[in-house]
Amino acid sequence: GIDRSKITNYDDIRCQIIEALEALRDRPSRMEKPFIYHLDVGAMYPNIILTNRLQPSAIVDDATCAACDFNQAKNNCKRQLEWVWRGDYNPASKSEYDWTKDQLSREMFEDENTGQKVSFYELSEGEQARLVAGRLSTYSKNAYRRTKVTEEITRKETVCMRENDFYVDTVRQFRDKRYELKKLTKVWKKKVDGAKDAMSKKEAEDRTLVYDSLQVAHKCILN
Repeated sequence: GIDRSKITNYDDIRCQIIEALEALRDRPSRMEKPFIYHLDVGAMYPNIILTNRLQPSAIVDDATCAACDFNQAKNNCKRQLEWVWRGDYNPASKSEYDWTKDQLSREMFEDENTGQKVSFYELSEGEQARLVAGRLSTYSKNAYRRTKVTEEITRKETVCMRENDFYVDTVRQFRDKRYELKKLTKVWKKKVDGAKDAMSKKEAEDRTLVYDSLQVAHKCILN
């Protein structure tokens, strides 16, 4: 890794992390509405991560590079990486979405907690979202003969080659350890076949099971 004395903004970043952690500690019940993304990385094998030095903090934009002292062509510190963005969305337009909400706002619904009839905007936000999604899905099925549109877009990102390699090194260590465990599994499988007594065979079987379980666990962590 990089020597700490060479990191010019180490104290600033450290303070930011500490402040964020302390805020989470002091107020664990959060009211923010997070964006939740499902990222299917497809064939994100360890070797791809290691070759491209892929890690969350290494994906940078032009503004980040512009503020970096190493942003010079001679440093060769940026790698362009193409990837495919895939999104599933409802075929209805924004105006059709607004029309659906307007239609729902004119109706009455039964409140799950009180059992009383209430207007659309008196319901919880989660219930409102569920009703809009259901009504919009029905509308799209009738109007467009489908409820989902899948779109793929090829995008390009810049990967910083000078970012702290903790994540990359961790992936490399897990990958190498798994290779080691797979070799040990094969070694002890051969000893099972070559065992001359019951005790030796039992020990070889136990070792095979342990090493195979460990290499599967490392595979799960890598995935």
